[in-house]
Amino acid sequence: MREDIDTSPQRDAEAQEGSLFAWPRFELDYTVEPYDDAPDLYTFYPHDASDEEIITQWVSADEESLVDVTAVR
Repeated sequence: MREDIDTSPQRDAEAQEGSLFAWPRFELDYTVEPYDDAPDLYTFYPHDASDEEIITQWVSADEESLVDVTAVR
């Protein structure tokens, strides 16, 4: 292989829209379960999910585990 060829995948979502390296885009809704003696619990699920789909298409995280997505991009 030639050494002058850049074979590293580009991770720029804007430049790679529609490619395998693009950031996925989808809308989420969430609920917050507040606790007095523990961090609040956030549960995320797809925006367009039916009540039946929400049962299997969700993820929860403690408030302490969440970060601003713009801070890690």
